[in-house]
Amino acid sequence: MVFERIQKLREREFETEPSICLERARMVTEFYSQASMEPFMLRRAKFFRYFLENKTIYIDDEAVLAGNQGSRFRSCPVFPEVTAWLYDDVDTIDTRTADSYQFMPGEKEELKKIVAQWKGKTFGDYTRQQIAPEVAEMVDIGIFTTGSTNVSTGSHAPAYYDLVKYGYRHYIDLCKQKLEAMEDMDITSLEQKMTWESMIIVMEAIIAYAHRYADLAEKMAEECRDPERKEQLLTIAENCRVVPENKPQNFHQAIQLVWFTHLALMLEVNGQNHCFGRFDQYMYPLYAQDIKNGVSEDFIMNLVHELKLKCSDLWVLRNQTESLAYAGCPLWMHMLMGGMLPNGKDGCNELTDLILKSITEMPTKAPVMSFRYHDNINRKTFRLALEAIRSGASQPAIFNDNVCIPTLLSLGFTLKEARNYAFCGCVESIVPGKTDFNANVGYFNPVKVLEITLNDGMDPLTKKQVGPHTGDVRTFTSVEQIMEAYKIQEQYFVKYFLTTFDKIVSCHAYMLPTIAASCFVDGCIDSGKVLQQGGAEHKYSAAAITSIANVADSLAAIQVCVFDKKYLTMAELMELLEKDFEGREDMRQLLLNKAPKYGNDIELVDDYARWIVDQCNEDIVHFMDGRGGRFTTVYATQSYNVVVGRLIGATPDGRHSFADLADNASPMNGLDCCGPTSVVKSVSHLDHFIPQNGILLNQRFDPAVIKGDKGLDILESVVRSFCNMKGEHIQITVVDTDTLKAAQKDPKSYQNILVRVAGYSAYFIELDKQVQDNIITRTLQQGL
Repeated sequence: MVFERIQKLREREFETEPSICLERARMVTEFYSQASMEPFMLRRAKFFRYFLENKTIYIDDEAVLAGNQGSRFRSCPVFPEVTAWLYDDVDTIDTRTADSYQFMPGEKEELKKIVAQWKGKTFGDYTRQQIAPEVAEMVDIGIFTTGSTNVSTGSHAPAYYDLVKYGYRHYIDLCKQKLEAMEDMDITSLEQKMTWESMIIVMEAIIAYAHRYADLAEKMAEECRDPERKEQLLTIAENCRVVPENKPQNFHQAIQLVWFTHLALMLEVNGQNHCFGRFDQYMYPLYAQDIKNGVSEDFIMNLVHELKLKCSDLWVLRNQTESLAYAGCPLWMHMLMGGMLPNGKDGCNELTDLILKSITEMPTKAPVMSFRYHDNINRKTFRLALEAIRSGASQPAIFNDNVCIPTLLSLGFTLKEARNYAFCGCVESIVPGKTDFNANVGYFNPVKVLEITLNDGMDPLTKKQVGPHTGDVRTFTSVEQIMEAYKIQEQYFVKYFLTTFDKIVSCHAYMLPTIAASCFVDGCIDSGKVLQQGGAEHKYSAAAITSIANVADSLAAIQVCVFDKKYLTMAELMELLEKDFEGREDMRQLLLNKAPKYGNDIELVDDYARWIVDQCNEDIVHFMDGRGGRFTTVYATQSYNVVVGRLIGATPDGRHSFADLADNASPMNGLDCCGPTSVVKSVSHLDHFIPQNGILLNQRFDPAVIKGDKGLDILESVVRSFCNMKGEHIQITVVDTDTLKAAQKDPKSYQNILVRVAGYSAYFIELDKQVQDNIITRTLQQGL
């Protein structure tokens, strides 16, 4: 049962427009204007302390959890020292169509003055200087993006299983022991000393921040005339005195500790991908204790609801392009349920069931709810996950232990560690508390590389020779020659793509360290290094590969229509592409309909999809990243399939110039015509063990098809079949096309419709219309 107080908080979410909060921007500008010769690490830690000492705090009238990101409900802080683009985008933040934010009166002009002081001096300005002119040109024409240039590396999954056992004081003591054990001083030990001192400052600052909330709650309780609310406020005060400093004594205190930690990671840097890990596992002992002591399941359920609403009130300000590419302001905050325990047994428990029921009872866009499947999964719990999906929540996403565990073993984790995996980013597996993972290397676009390959290394839209000469395809006699030319082009661009990221990620170590997150990842305190300096036990970075369906479909069209059936020559095909099929719709339809399309369980085209996955992985994984980790691949797009589609001309699969590309590793919208069983067979034809950080599959089902027990059986059959065929991930939106079109016309009547965009959910009405239209054109599955 959803408590009335939770319903009120939920209603406020829909009634309140997101706005800009200038508090942090003012404070960071004031703080860094003061002369100082302190090392950057200590300076950063002391600013964070200053910020937490002075930021506005409040407790919502209906809340029993303390801690807010902004100075008011649904407000987004600004990081002017990080983002170089802010100077150019201030004027459009409140008017753009994607993820706009309102200003309080007079604050837009104030923000302009603040960012003017930082112009040319931000982290983003410095990283921009590391990007060579030829790389900037590659980015501009859509070959790849450069990640982490204006945002923290983020992607943190703290050791919550230890945090709920010990509290912060344990970690502070570890740092103090390291300092006390120091004897001689050299360059390395001095850096370690500054790191440990910075960690202590940051953790003490978060504890003091919690105590500020305790003071506020006590003051509010003194003035409160409602006995029930007075008791709630006194409980908040008690909780904030205990955690995060000490070990939580009950579920309420544990969830408060987790929230303070999560919030601190968001407040420290302009980051994203901060994850809750295996929430149902590390919270279960205190859940079981509370239930035994008479605490009601409804009370715990509503604490979970409130945590979800807190997560939905977290924001990151992005530039105009990224606001469209990351439509719906996602932060990829995964909360994991189910899966194997480290001993190999099923981990589903009563708290797993409760959280899954909470999704059905009150769906929210955040956190990203995810469920781990394995062969011996508790079927009752698995069906609860499917019921949540069927309810229209678009969550949880389903991940396959049978794939994720072996891929983590290949990255060097032990079997027990691998079985304890969670996620950061869209579908990227990590081990919480042991991993420094970077989900923001950038997006590599094989469709653009294919277009450049077909034009002998030239971008046909700008007429610039950006790649090596690999031959005039008009003279080629087989599709294999095109594939060989593609390999040369891809290898050429991949080198620029990854070496540029190495330059960027190195800047983070000396300019934008995540000190708070480093406190709770194994290896950092021991080594005296933050995550960005290579302090974690395990480290790797995922290069995102976009829209493989368009490449597979294009190669299949060339093989069948040009070289096998000889419907046209390569010269004729190139002329059609140059003219965007003008006057030759018949030939476009031929390419669309006579050649097989990925997503229909046809081996010829599925082999091309497998080839592009294998080729991208082969070209990327032998590189090492700038902090001593390795590169992996992930097949995901966010909404970049809409953005970069505008930079690509017509393609051999029959796609028009500047049209959307396929999303993630899914088939091209509308071209998977044989039902979901064929889709999962095509996607599972890819080798899901090759890309060590995942392959993202989107599906959309008609609600009418999956009603009742029989409908749930259909969902179960599709998901089990996919997992049995060694597919890694599947996420399902359940909403029909008519409902989505009605929501476009009358948004206020459809505020709660959640759709799966990429590795996250968003309220449909909050998406830019271009992204809405793309989701509407996804195939609506109406049977097996």
